[in-house]
Amino acid sequence: MSTATDSVTRELATGLALVTPETAIETPDARPARPLSELPLHTDARVVALLPPDEPHDPEILARLGELGFLPGEPVRILARGLFGDPLAVRVGTGTFALRRGEARCVQVRPEGATR
Repeated sequence: MSTATDSVTRELATGLALVTPETAIETPDARPARPLSELPLHTDARVVALLPPDEPHDPEILARLGELGFLPGEPVRILARGLFGDPLAVRVGTGTFALRRGEARCVQVRPEGATR
């Protein structure tokens, strides 16, 4: 395994939920999870999992997202989108970060309530 893969493996072993579309399970009473990149502006949501990127050009992306606080159970919302949809201004917990859409697609969220 490469160093980048080892880093991601260690990060996942410390508590990040890594699922694939084949292993994702939705509970019948919960709203379905969706990528953070598809969340409407100002909609409260919770992080439920991190998925590996579609294109494995950056194998350490999941570890970086975890370090920023994108962990299961954390509150999240999109505050703004760039002119052409990229980047996204995202609040997770008490921090605000700019994410590219590709990074936001790795974060699976479940909407919680009304849009503000």
